[in-house]
Amino acid sequence: MTNKEGKIIKALSGFYYVLSENNIIECRARGNFRNNKIIPLVGDIVTIKKENDSLGYIIDIQERENELIRPKIANVDYNIIVTSLKEPEFSSKLLDKLIVLNEYSDVKTIIIFTKWDLLDLEEKLKYEKIFNYYESLGYIILKNNTEDTDKLKKYISGKYVSISGQSGSGKSTFINKLSSGKFELETAKISKMLGRGKHTTRHIEFHKIDDFYIADTPGFSSLDITFIEKEDLKYLFIEFSKEDCKYLTCNHIDEPNCGVKNILDDSYILERYNNYKILFKEKEETKRRY
Repeated sequence: MTNKEGKIIKALSGFYYVLSENNIIECRARGNFRNNKIIPLVGDIVTIKKENDSLGYIIDIQERENELIRPKIANVDYNIIVTSLKEPEFSSKLLDKLIVLNEYSDVKTIIIFTKWDLLDLEEKLKYEKIFNYYESLGYIILKNNTEDTDKLKKYISGKYVSISGQSGSGKSTFINKLSSGKFELETAKISKMLGRGKHTTRHIEFHKIDDFYIADTPGFSSLDITFIEKEDLKYLFIEFSKEDCKYLTCNHIDEPNCGVKNILDDSYILERYNNYKILFKEKEETKRRY
């Protein structure tokens, strides 16, 4: 049989499920991938050699347009960050970490804020200001209501997207809502003791909904970004690039005449800047330990 091209839409227990010409082919990776420590990712565009109509081998992987580290997935048009406003409580640091990962991987960001209905009026006014700030940076900001779900479908029409966020943030619930009941992913209640949800998703898989594919991914309660150099962090907070500093190598920490520090009284940037400083210091401490 002739070789075929396709896209990996699911990886499970050493098998890769490749979408090729509207058919799903169950594949193994050639031995030379293991020998060269190359691991195919969900989202990879691959060449397969078919053994029959439903079985084959991956023999080549095309160069990736992008590759997310968390979730580990390739060639996505957007990574949707689902972040809870309550149960578990909103964490601006975790949200900014996830945005940093998207920026590092050159992947466009959509942010979905969940549990909006659990907020009182005062809380809603506070979060509206936060939403407006992230929107001013160019990120698409939506809530998990029916109106915004319809907006999201227009943004991701014809796209491959991934969805990430902390455990219990409502990722699987959101996908179930997005699918209008066409399928139900497992969900779990929040652990009141731990303040987070159970990990209900255990592998990465693209699910077809309407005219787009979306990948739910395993949740987490903490997030490691130690592979990013601390000197690169400033480029991943995109508002910093708009300010002029005295030194081209300014890290916006202790340097004099820093353009970023001169505008810290402006809107939500102070909290973003504080998160940046925390991440920068954490990376300094990690480097000293190793």
